[in-house]
Amino acid sequence: MTAAVLTPMANPTVEAELRRLLPVEFAWVAGRLVSAEPDPMRRLVAYAEGVAQSLAQFDTLPLSVVGFACTGSSYLIEPARLDAIAAALPVPVIWAADAIRDRLAQIGARRIAIVSPYPAALHIAGLNYWRGMDLAIVHEERVEIGSLDTRAIYALVPSQAIAAVRNAVAAKPDAVLLSGTGMPTLDLLAPGGNPPILSSNLCLADALVRAVRSGDRS
Repeated sequence: MTAAVLTPMANPTVEAELRRLLPVEFAWVAGRLVSAEPDPMRRLVAYAEGVAQSLAQFDTLPLSVVGFACTGSSYLIEPARLDAIAAALPVPVIWAADAIRDRLAQIGARRIAIVSPYPAALHIAGLNYWRGMDLAIVHEERVEIGSLDTRAIYALVPSQAIAAVRNAVAAKPDAVLLSGTGMPTLDLLAPGGNPPILSSNLCLADALVRAVRSGDRS
């Protein structure tokens, strides 16, 4: 069967990065999370609340797992609600934030630095989310996008995050998290570095591969 990835409707980064992060033999397709909600925060919530409808675009294609490539949605919705949404789906879903959490646990990271391109309110929601996971945040920094609309993230280029990443590394965390699937990060990643530099798309790609290879659909 095939893995599917759902990405926000205007996000140009997820598919471009996953094409390089996933093994060439990995069978996957991409679909779009669509919402007419004008408010950025409500739009991220709508993506998750409407994930069942989003799966309809794959019609009869048998799916093994779905990767939900929007980290910010998990920052705005209670975990219990996300569990309920996932439980109602006909196919297992991996939320991007869950993929990150699992990767951090695998490498034993307890003190993290976070770099995000989010507007302030979403950035703070993300910090609260990770603190709620009993992680210590030793450094946090926003990459300015000049807008309250998260879709402005899609105009970023990797060089705009370099200074923030350097600052994060200087804080000597167990890991640096580049949160946000829309921020281009491939040139900034160092998953084997000291500290490891991880991204939403990197963690989601790894989680998809593990899920498919292990046959774990829980």
